[in-house]
Amino acid sequence: MEERVEQGAPQQINLLVKTINGTDLWKDGSEEITGVETLARLLKEETAKRLEAEKKVLQLSTHLNFSQKTALIGSFEADLTEKGHHNVFWADEVFKILGYKPGEITATFRHFFSAIHPEDRLWAVEKLENLIKMGGSFEIEHRLASTDGIEKIVLNTVEVLVDEETKEPFKLIGTVQDITEKRKKDKDLISLNYDLKTLFENMQETFFSVDMTKYSMLQISKACEEIYGYTVEDFMANSNLWFEIVLEEDKEIIRADYPAMHEGNSILQQYRILTKQGHVKWVESRINPTVQQGKLVRLDGLTTDITKRKSVEIALQNNEQKFRTLIENCSDGITVANEQLEFVFASNSMSRLSGFLLEELIGKKVLDFLLPEETGLAESIAQMLTNNPGKPFPIKGSFRKKNGGYFFYEGHITNLLQDPVIEGIVCNFHDVTEREKAEDAVKASNIELKKTNKELDRFVYSVSHDLRAPLASILGGLEYAETETNDANMLKSLRLMKGSAQKLDGFVVDILNYSRNSRIEIKNELIDFLQLFNEVRDNLKYMHSKQATVDIWVRVENEHVFYSDRSRLSIIINNLVSNAIRYCNPAAATRDVEISVRVDELNATIVIKDNGLGIDKKFHNRIFDMFYRLSKKSEGSGLGLYIVKETVEKLQGSIHLESEPGLGSEFTICIPNTKLR
Repeated sequence: MEERVEQGAPQQINLLVKTINGTDLWKDGSEEITGVETLARLLKEETAKRLEAEKKVLQLSTHLNFSQKTALIGSFEADLTEKGHHNVFWADEVFKILGYKPGEITATFRHFFSAIHPEDRLWAVEKLENLIKMGGSFEIEHRLASTDGIEKIVLNTVEVLVDEETKEPFKLIGTVQDITEKRKKDKDLISLNYDLKTLFENMQETFFSVDMTKYSMLQISKACEEIYGYTVEDFMANSNLWFEIVLEEDKEIIRADYPAMHEGNSILQQYRILTKQGHVKWVESRINPTVQQGKLVRLDGLTTDITKRKSVEIALQNNEQKFRTLIENCSDGITVANEQLEFVFASNSMSRLSGFLLEELIGKKVLDFLLPEETGLAESIAQMLTNNPGKPFPIKGSFRKKNGGYFFYEGHITNLLQDPVIEGIVCNFHDVTEREKAEDAVKASNIELKKTNKELDRFVYSVSHDLRAPLASILGGLEYAETETNDANMLKSLRLMKGSAQKLDGFVVDILNYSRNSRIEIKNELIDFLQLFNEVRDNLKYMHSKQATVDIWVRVENEHVFYSDRSRLSIIINNLVSNAIRYCNPAAATRDVEISVRVDELNATIVIKDNGLGIDKKFHNRIFDMFYRLSKKSEGSGLGLYIVKETVEKLQGSIHLESEPGLGSEFTICIPNTKLR
């Protein structure tokens, strides 16, 4: 008997039965459901379906959350209707990306936009506003200034849903993805690719790859043009070009490595090539072969221009050969001793110098060949060498010869025991026996010469001094005789004799000055230049040119205390001023000699300038020579300027002449201040 739901069943059950899942449960196909049990069964089945659906939804939600967490992607949505404008949803990952814990803050547009970096915020907001107005979708990448202090880069994918009937936007959905690490890796990858490209294009070595299955060039760097002279296009067009330009006599070097390459072994080759410009170069190739299933399929390599290095290596080899030849044929001696001061090496010249065969020296003590009185010095030198490795010390002494005699040597000795190549004490020296004999002879000659010079100097001084007394008497007698006669012929003769006597007296004075300059030590005296110049002017006031009178002008700029040798300064100034008077220009309107000095802390600069006859430049280098006279008509002994130069040099000064014929002469003398000495 079928059970029916009573007419008086609660209205809620009827409503529930009729509305679950939108299905009329009173109908089952074409049959009516008449019993409560059937209704209960259907409710149970529907409930099971719903539970299963909820379970699947939960699984999908779990998977979605895991996927978002793993991909650093968070989803969000927002109700854009006027009533639900503030209804915003963030997935947990959105909170985390923004630097919050899930649910820590309320999900709002304001919180999201405040997390955008200030420099990106304005345009991001404008773009979102435009999207809401226009509809559609977009992707936007910007920075976040998250609360955890770490700047992030995110990618927002946003879509606005529009009501089909009203055409009004009602929902915004999207995702936000943390792409910070991705962008960092992209940037690093771009930088790495750029660096690799830059390296590939600018490296001096030529990088190449060859497909050995087709024997075709896969790639070659631009440096090939610098090394080979051929372009990349040349090599790509002719895969065998690199081998064709190898010098014929060096191709065997490459062929010899074929077996090793086919076995997959890396090889290093050095050979010569002929460039496109006709130059021969040395190159070095490092080649890494790739072998698959016993077959050579690819070659990757790097070729370097080693022409300069090879030239150096060849030069070193030649130098080594030269060095060996020089050592074997050098007249100087070279020895190496061990720590026990035993000979371990001796050059061929040692046999010639000492008379011993080399085998008679090797293994013998160095001290056994020295004079007994030199062994103590040798031991002290050995101690210095021990304390100063690598430092050369001068050495000289005597070495015993096989015939019982000795030869004198001089050179340097160096402790190179720590040098891994030498491992010994090196002594290089030369035979100075003949020089020692010559030096002994020179020493003896110098002693004798000094003695002779001293005696000659005394003789010159004595004779010169003794000559002045009778000359003074003669000059006095001549001057007296001039006052006692009016006879014109007699006066002329007396003046001639007086001139000759004065000339002789001047010569004697020059000799005395020269003798004093070379003999007397330099004095260090306070110099009053004004007084010194006035004395010179007074001494020469009666010395006039035969044709005219000469005016002497003095100027002193002395702001510093100056010390030097007063007597020598007087000799210099007297000679130069007397020459200016003697060789004045009689045709000049006025005849002047200007003496000036400027004193500073270090030097005194004396300038003596005249407007006399002047000196041709071709004679400037000779006027300071002893006994040099410009012409036979020149007055004086020819010693004056020589003595000036010698005296200036004695004072460690300098003298310079500026002069031209008809324009006068200017002597500039620089004398150092000896105050600080």
